[in-house]
Amino acid sequence: MSLGQAFAASGASSTSAAALPAKDASGHWAESVLTEWQKQGLLTGYQDGSLQPDHQITRAEFAALINKSFGYTDTAAISYADVKSSNWFYTDIAKAAAAGYIKGYTDQTFRPNQPLSREEMAVIVSSILKLNATGSAAAFTDTAAGHAWSTGQINAIAQAGLMSGYGQKFRPLDTATRAEAVSVLDRALKLKTAQSYETVVYDKAGNYGPETGVTTVKGSVYIEASGVVLSNTIITGNLVISEAVGKGDVTLKNVTVKGTTTIAGGGKNSIHVVDSVLVTVIVNKKDGSIRIVTEGASSVQQITLQSGALLEEGSGTGSGFGNVNLSSAIPANAEVALAGTFETVDVFATAIKVNLTSGSIGQLQVDPGAANTGVDITGGARINTLILNAIARVTGAGSIGTALINASGSTLAQTPEHVTYGNNAIAVIGNPSLSGDNSNSATEVVYGFEGTIRDVDNHPVAGMTIHFRRGLAATTGAISASVITDADGKYFANLPPGIYTGELSKAGYITTYVVGTSLTLWKNTNQDATAIKIPAEDEIRIVLTWGQYPRDEDSHLIGPSPDNQSFHTWYSRPQYSYNGELYADLDHDDTTSYGPETTTIRKRVDGNYTFYVHNYSGNGIDQTETLAASEAKVEIYNGNNATPVKTYHIPVADSKSIYWNVFDMKVAGSELTFVDNNVLTDTAPNGVVGESPTVNYNNLAMENHSGANDIATVYGLEPGDKISVYSEEAATTAPLQTATVNSGSTSVKMTGLDFKEEGTTVYISLKKPNRTESHAIPISVLSEASYAELGTTIASNFKDRVLPGTMTVGQTVYLVDPAIVLPRNLDVTVMDMQGPSTVTDNVYLLKDLYVWYKNYNGTAEPVTYSIKLQLKIDFSAVTKEIFITVPSVFTALPESIAYAKTLNDARLTDAISAAESVVGKLQATAEEYVQAIADLHLKMILIANEDEE
Repeated sequence: MSLGQAFAASGASSTSAAALPAKDASGHWAESVLTEWQKQGLLTGYQDGSLQPDHQITRAEFAALINKSFGYTDTAAISYADVKSSNWFYTDIAKAAAAGYIKGYTDQTFRPNQPLSREEMAVIVSSILKLNATGSAAAFTDTAAGHAWSTGQINAIAQAGLMSGYGQKFRPLDTATRAEAVSVLDRALKLKTAQSYETVVYDKAGNYGPETGVTTVKGSVYIEASGVVLSNTIITGNLVISEAVGKGDVTLKNVTVKGTTTIAGGGKNSIHVVDSVLVTVIVNKKDGSIRIVTEGASSVQQITLQSGALLEEGSGTGSGFGNVNLSSAIPANAEVALAGTFETVDVFATAIKVNLTSGSIGQLQVDPGAANTGVDITGGARINTLILNAIARVTGAGSIGTALINASGSTLAQTPEHVTYGNNAIAVIGNPSLSGDNSNSATEVVYGFEGTIRDVDNHPVAGMTIHFRRGLAATTGAISASVITDADGKYFANLPPGIYTGELSKAGYITTYVVGTSLTLWKNTNQDATAIKIPAEDEIRIVLTWGQYPRDEDSHLIGPSPDNQSFHTWYSRPQYSYNGELYADLDHDDTTSYGPETTTIRKRVDGNYTFYVHNYSGNGIDQTETLAASEAKVEIYNGNNATPVKTYHIPVADSKSIYWNVFDMKVAGSELTFVDNNVLTDTAPNGVVGESPTVNYNNLAMENHSGANDIATVYGLEPGDKISVYSEEAATTAPLQTATVNSGSTSVKMTGLDFKEEGTTVYISLKKPNRTESHAIPISVLSEASYAELGTTIASNFKDRVLPGTMTVGQTVYLVDPAIVLPRNLDVTVMDMQGPSTVTDNVYLLKDLYVWYKNYNGTAEPVTYSIKLQLKIDFSAVTKEIFITVPSVFTALPESIAYAKTLNDARLTDAISAAESVVGKLQATAEEYVQAIADLHLKMILIANEDEE
């Protein structure tokens, strides 16, 4: 999985959500810093528009964020066993090694996909800022729970104000989240800037910098006059070319800017970048009349335009402009002209014109929110890959290699060499793709599809026979065509339009399948698949396959290690090695439907193994992309045998569960014994090896009432799990109370405890069936007074509310007035949401991490939802039920019209008139009301966005 590529924006990959406000950042505690980092181009999102701020961050992703934000560019030679030159994170880890802020492990691994712990984050950031480790206490009581090497740095970084804890707890071993990582790095950058030695201002025309050699400005530089020529300078901070430059010229000669370069001034004659390196550039010239030219050995790695501009690559040996981001801040009808060779261009602005006047673009992608984009390709210019996720008009005499059209309504004057449609899109194209050369002579249209078959090591598989049968998942029946891969693993199937399932067959390989789609007008490409070899004589291979949805199912294997502990392989930790030898690995991770996904036990260790599957991509917004509906299958191959020794088919059930507990397996030499679990669950299995895991801190809820009436509740368990509460950490005395999870339950509640008036610390352990008891973890409990305040004063801020008729679909439903200041360490979780029996729960409101306004209420009556909240400080929690009412569109539309009129904006006149005509229509339908309010709200949003710009 390459989630880090999307999140870190470090040059490995660009995504389509880069400059848009992330849907899951709205209302998040880190919203402001996440949004700011997006604007600066330091942070991009995922293709679904999210940032996943509460998702864990890996060591490699954190390194990529550091390199990007701190401007590290130097690399060092690395030789980690688990870092290959082909990995997206290779260069970032090489930069980290050169900068010296992070190290590998004694077994010569880096563990790039291992989640980053809070203590690791503290040590790394402390190293970057060269903070002195201190033995003085930072008011945390649990640093001893971490490693000795982190204690001094945790104290130092806390005293510097860069990281805080949870009350008196730092939780050093907890996994750091993406939001925490960005927030800590943002504070670190600001501290570093504050410690800078210099702020240099050039406010008069002239030549600055040495004639020979190089000088370093340890801070930031501001250019506030035209006619400035800055030479032979390294700027460790930021460079600002301010509005005071006007329409004049500025020249940078042999200048390296390690921070962000902001260009707000300059004219049509230009900002000249000569033999210079700019890591991140933001351009915002209000009238768009600015020309930026790279010359010589110049490199601009990432440039974000917030206004129109001309980007031009002059003569020279440098890489020029790398990734170009046309942000949503660019006003409508602005023009962006490009001349040169560009790696990627991502368009997020609405209704702008992009002119490629000469040269080429490797990939130009139009975001779903960037409708009505105009792209003109001058004759002789070329776009290698054009991705249209919104309506666009492409003109000019230039050429297009491959066009991926995912939204209907676009027109292309050119005929691309290859065209692929997604989402049942339709486009008007100058001429269909033709066979033979790409001339416009009339020859027969080529149907069919082609692809490449590779093994798990990405090597082409030659001589692979593929039998194609018409239909999805058609594994039996008449064969429509048979092909054999060439020396490069390539094949072509000349078949009529339709979907086909190809059976892969070759000696030494397991039978797997490829899905190919033959299109109506064009030859389809990239219908690729991975071939799986029969395992070696002493290996065990587990093969997972499934249907089109969910897109990404993940294999998890838990097993015994040689040191009597346990291992767990999955996408984030795909390999387990011991003493330099590989014992088990997720050797092929498929993330784009169907599979196969393979897990291989390379060296057998006698004992018990557990295998389960996780629906990583989720059930989809309509809750139909479930595991239960995926037709998933798991096959186990023992040794060099082409026939599986065991096959499991996922249970067919009306279930939204995201885990499939497939089997337990006992290995005794060459003998395998299976326990057929084959059940769908809402929690991940923990396996049956070694010591039980500790209780998940997030699954605890402590209640401190008056006297011996206190309660401890533990969630996220499985039947048979045993929870014990101790008064002492060593757990040598008898527990205060022990409870076992009943059949069909996932939690336990222990009552009659006494956490004392002043509060206390108790210790809680978990024992799973067939495993030893975990060590007891310390859990602090609020005093009775503080707990009472949580349940009364704090909880009273969460009140019933009726959504205003002016609220727009897609917005977050605030559960508390945003003006109210809540305790910083208060965690609010939406535990459950129930609608009335007359509607499905998620018709009008949608619950995930937050509550979202999903659809307008087209019924005649308001609809009320019951929402159960958990309010939690540290480990102490109360529940609060509130009611959210969604108004009928028949009252919401008039309310929205009245509000729109108060704005006194002529731009709203037509939209208001159209809405009023619906209200005045006696027989107007609910659908007409919904469309009218949606149109009116959209117009108000567009006008608000224009005014902000």
